[in-house]
Parts: sequence; structure tokens; C-alpha cells
Amino acid sequence: MKLLTCLKFRIGLLLAAGSVAAFAGEELPGRALDLKFGDVISCDGGYKDHIQGIDTDGKNIYWSFASTLVKTDARGRLLKTIPLDYHCGDLCWAEGRLYVPYGGGSWNRELKKGEFSKNYIRVYDEELNFLGEHHVPELKYGVGCIAFHDGRFFLGGGQPDNRRDNTIFEYDGNFKLIRKHVIPVQSKLGIQTIKFAAGSWWLGCYGEKNFCVRTDESFQIQKIYPYATTVGLIPVGDVDGDPAFLVAWHIFEKTAKTNHAKAVVLKVTPEAFVRASSAARR
Repeated sequence: MKLLTCLKFRIGLLLAAGSVAAFAGEELPGRALDLKFGDVISCDGGYKDHIQGIDTDGKNIYWSFASTLVKTDARGRLLKTIPLDYHCGDLCWAEGRLYVPYGGGSWNRELKKGEFSKNYIRVYDEELNFLGEHHVPELKYGVGCIAFHDGRFFLGGGQPDNRRDNTIFEYDGNFKLIRKHVIPVQSKLGIQTIKFAAGSWWLGCYGEKNFCVRTDESFQIQKIYPYATTVGLIPVGDVDGDPAFLVAWHIFEKTAKTNHAKAVVLKVTPEAFVRASSAARR
């Protein structure tokens, strides 16, 4: 049975906008963006590669376009860009630093004899000045996403398509491996994005149709949503008790042959990712 044939969910539609609040006890930088359910943010500029991930320091938004790192204000107005080595993935902001995964040379395949991992976490300050990097050779199929939670870093990455599971790698604050978490779900090209919110992990994956895996804090699967969170999401609080995220969308401009991105605030009910009706958006 193929992975997604068992996924039969109903996509709901909310008819009235709600304000975004924070879950009790959760520190979410995205809360400070002061967004409302249905808000849309467009990232200024066009880029060579498509969007890979987004995060925020509570004031600005950082967008990874695989070979370009972009900083905007909270409404998407461009502040700065810098070039990156291809391929950089879903980034995270943690304790005053920006952590950007870089995977080089071994994506989604077994390493050849004598071949070594070229996977790193590169660190930048809020002005996008490069501060250093951490080698993460344990992610031999490519490192593609990173999140920070409870003093630890959690990394996901590539995976050969014949594998029927995925792995999250847990590191301490100095990038010393603590443990691996194996998740019994098959995807295409591994795990693309990762964030923690509402007591759960949220993992964006490619498949026949892109999907999002929700797990508990120990990476036990709670729900699989047939909704694409594969190019970035930021937890921003909740709407009427349901988790709310700023979810990135990729846009390709055929005429100019450039890649763009925008993001929209969605809520997640027990059944579905839900977008506000057009009449309810600000």
C-alpha cells in the first residue's frame, strides 16, 4: 500500500478570521510578528532557486532560497541578501544566531567507498555575517532542516527513496550527537522542514502528494496531514485553541524564470490545515 492512500482527510474552511495568540508556556518568536489568521506576506525579490525554509527572530524573517539567504522585515520588505553555496535548506533562529543547514555532494543516496559527508550547519548573526560552522557527518544523505527546542538542535535530511522510514538527529548545543529518532514514515527525498509548536513536532515531507507529519515530543506519530509544509513554516501561536503557522509557498515566474515566495497564516484543526476565507483576511 502506498504511503498516502490511507490519508483521507477533509479540508475545512473557516468563515471568520481569528486573532493569533500564544499557547500557554510556549516561547514563540513568531508571536511577536503580530500576525492575524489569513495574513499573507510576500518576500521581496526573485531568486535562482526555490524557497527551502523560513524562520524569524521575532522582528525579521529569514528566507532560504537554496543558494541565497534573504532577510526581510516582518512584512516581507527586503533588508539584505547574501549568496550561499548550493544546497542550503530549512533554517532556524536560536539564541541570537541563525543556523543554516548546508548539504554538499551526497543527497539521497548511499555514500561511495572513500566518500565523506560534506554536511554542515553554518552560523550567521542577524546581519547575515558568517560566524562559523559545525560538521554533522551523521547525516550522510544530506542535511536539509534544523530546529531548536529545549536547548537542543534537531536535524533532518535526505533519504534514499527505497527506505521506508526517516530519521531525526538530536544534538546538544555544541552539536554533539545525543541520539537518533527513527520515524516509520516513507517520503521522497527525506524530511524537508521541521518545527516544534503546541507540544508537537511538525515535519514537512515530499511524496506523491506533499504532506506534514505531526508527532509528539518523542517523535511518535500523531497525525499525517495531506498539506504541503515542505518549503517552510513558522509557529506564530494559536487561533481559537488550534495551532497557527506562517506557511511558506513557492512561486515560479515562468517569463522571468525566477523563484519567489510568500507565506500565509493558517490554523491546524484536528483534521486539516485551514486557510481563512477571502472575506475574513486583513
